Amino acid sequence: MRSRSILLVAQLSPPAGMSAARRTAGLTKYLARLGHEVTVLTSQTSGDGDIAGAARVLRTPDLMATRLNWRRRHYEALNEGKGKAYADGASRVASIVVPDLALVGWIPFALPAALRHARRHRPDCVITTSPPESAHLVGMALKRQGIPWIADLRDGWGYETTHPDWPLSLQHRLDRALESATVRGADQVTTVTEPITDDIRARYGVAADTVPNGFDPDERVRARPDQIGLDPSTHTVVHTGRMAVASRDPRPLIEALRLLTERRPADDAPIEAVFAGPLTEEESGLIESSRGMARAVGTLEREDTLRLQSAAGTLVLLTGRGRRSEATAKLYEYLAAGRPILVLGDESAAAEIVRATGSGEAVPANDPTAIAAGLERLMAAPRDSDANGRVERYSYETIAGQMAAHVERLAA
Repeated sequence: MRSRSILLVAQLSPPAGMSAARRTAGLTKYLARLGHEVTVLTSQTSGDGDIAGAARVLRTPDLMATRLNWRRRHYEALNEGKGKAYADGASRVASIVVPDLALVGWIPFALPAALRHARRHRPDCVITTSPPESAHLVGMALKRQGIPWIADLRDGWGYETTHPDWPLSLQHRLDRALESATVRGADQVTTVTEPITDDIRARYGVAADTVPNGFDPDERVRARPDQIGLDPSTHTVVHTGRMAVASRDPRPLIEALRLLTERRPADDAPIEAVFAGPLTEEESGLIESSRGMARAVGTLEREDTLRLQSAAGTLVLLTGRGRRSEATAKLYEYLAAGRPILVLGDESAAAEIVRATGSGEAVPANDPTAIAAGLERLMAAPRDSDANGRVERYSYETIAGQMAAHVERLAA
């Protein structure tokens, strides 16, 4: 495979701690290890500094990072945590600008930067990743100059979208037109889960391919419970990351712990849920009122989060809104941690991945009785000894190879 020059357009990138930034990091690092020259075009809202593997990083202004963003405190709480409560729900202004606020906040800076880079360096391929969906306008512009374009969808656009409903039918039609122009105009469409891929193929008849999110094998860590503040005599159920921002509800899990605690013999090991990550005020109140069955440890540094995952008795993944396409970035961290995983959402893409890798099981998201039974089974059963080998397909080392094959086909 030849060395290729790739422009990766992603609003979020390291050092931002949000899940979208991890896909940027993983693809950049491992595409570079395959010998490709990767330029990352990103937003100053992610921070500054180099990105591992990137030949160059172009950080453009973004109104989200300025005082014009009246929800800046909310964004900082999502990105950094540090004891701040974040607000549930989307901005009302997000229901005005089609397809998203980045169209006016970031694209006016990102698009000229991409065109300048194309004139000076002429990349062999441009990869635009969404959300925000307006990032794909950069790919459209560069394709007009003859540069092959991969449109990478991390969420569904018209399918199981996380965007608030459009109040006007005109907005809805414009949004669908932009989606159509993107998936039909790109030389290759990639998505992160099979349900999104199936939807794109069915609605638009294009050759979409699943290139999933994953984990960085260089970040694998191991820790004993006592090294990360857990009681070795307690079975700890760990959840990391945000919940309400994607309508993930921890109440059925806490009720399941109550049911499980009540029916277990008194001399059995106690069970405790530990939540790491930013919380809403409602979530904080729920955890504080759990009578010792759950506690919050706040937002941890990334390495400590990974160590906590590796020391857990069971890792729990919440899904929201009954979305089949959901397989959040932390799922892949959980796979790398090598601990049993319980997915709350038995029809989700995450559930299919966990079943296929033998890494745990899935139960209905809102059924405390089923959740309690699932926890009992995972606590009693030995883990599948072949699971570690099956999760390697979700290493970014493997995933970058998939993306590189698309780049080579288009560039050639």
